[in-house]
Amino acid sequence: MVYSKNARRTALLFLAVLLLSCAGMGRAARGLEETAPEDDYPAEAPESSPEDDYSAEAPEVAPEHELLPPFPSFPKVELPPMPEMPTIPGFSAPEPEAEEP
Repeated sequence: MVYSKNARRTALLFLAVLLLSCAGMGRAARGLEETAPEDDYPAEAPESSPEDDYSAEAPEVAPEHELLPPFPSFPKVELPPMPEMPTIPGFSAPEPEAEEP
């Protein structure tokens, strides 16, 4: 296949930019790992009983309908009467069959 010089230059430029961005991300990740704080978290979570969770009274919450703003009232829209369906001469649609119980 024959490639133009423009396509080769564009491909090489794209690959060079991709290589530089990968190197930059690697350097940034390495810097973040070096400056990350040590894990000072406790090895186990403190124990609590289910009674502790329910001992304090729950805060009062308003009913959901009080949290929503009131809806605006919209004016009633008067629609024009539905037009008559045109009939096609010489064509009759079959009547739907009545369902038997």
